[in-house]
Amino acid sequence: MENVDKTIEEAIIKFQIVMLHLNKEIVEIVRETGLSNLLSREQIEAMRIIKTEGKVTINELAKLQNIFKTAASKRIAKLEEMGYVQRAYSENKRIKLIKLSSEGESFLKKATSVMTEAVKERLGNKFTVDEVHQFVEQLTHIDSAFRENKQ
Repeated sequence: MENVDKTIEEAIIKFQIVMLHLNKEIVEIVRETGLSNLLSREQIEAMRIIKTEGKVTINELAKLQNIFKTAASKRIAKLEEMGYVQRAYSENKRIKLIKLSSEGESFLKKATSVMTEAVKERLGNKFTVDEVHQFVEQLTHIDSAFRENKQ
């Protein structure tokens, strides 16, 4: 068990450091590709979360982005003003849901394509398609384990 603990500890440390570097790279990619002239990394991240979740409340978005509700509200207000998000129907009138608009879907698809090309360029031929698939499967597996644990 001690060996597993040490391995998990190493993974956590490595993951945190890699995520810091990746976030810096993403900021740089957003800047280089001109996407930052349109939206910030945080706004694009919010749109990705909404796309993944389908519909979210401001509170859920704030929690997922690890920001205050007021910051999430401002972020959503700006995206709504730009036409990228819209209010979604909810059975409970007190719950205000947000979803991507068709313009938001279109923008996110374009942004993802531009970012994919930039990442491919940075990675070169260092990874095979199988290695990338394995990496995505591991991330999905980790995400599922954490989500299951929360329920």
